[in-house]
Amino acid sequence: MDLTTSIVGSIAILSVFVGLPVIVFTFIHKNTRNKREKEIEKLKYQKEILELEIEKENKQIKLLEEENKKLDKIIDL
Repeated sequence: MDLTTSIVGSIAILSVFVGLPVIVFTFIHKNTRNKREKEIEKLKYQKEILELEIEKENKQIKLLEEENKKLDKIIDL
């Protein structure tokens, strides 16, 4: 067995035990990363929706306060 055959055999064995797992784990990592990014984006949209709902409720409260003031003035007359 000459040196070239030994080197080629070693590379073949290393590629199976090192190269293949690296490729597989790279795809797994990218997949989980994409899932996390989508979840983060979803949470950002949910936060934005909740902030808009809070703003809506605050405006509704202000409207009710104004209406209350108006009714108080009418009652006082």
